[in-house]
Amino acid sequence: MIIIDIITDFIGHTTAKLVLPLLTFGKLRVAPLASSETGFNWLGCKRQADGTILIASDTAGYIGLIPWILALIVFLAVR
Repeated sequence: MIIIDIITDFIGHTTAKLVLPLLTFGKLRVAPLASSETGFNWLGCKRQADGTILIASDTAGYIGLIPWILALIVFLAVR
């Protein structure tokens, strides 16, 4: 289980932290890993005072894994 946590926390979170703001033109931001933010809805999102949407770090970890999983599927399909 610790390996899955490492993968989602570091690889997924870092990917989401880099990619989500670029794809949404800064509308979505990712909370830091050690954040004590509360008040996220069941999807792991929270609207900030400046109008941006903050994504919880756990949710961002899973979102950040999506491109890596898709790349692995494509790699295995082409190979």
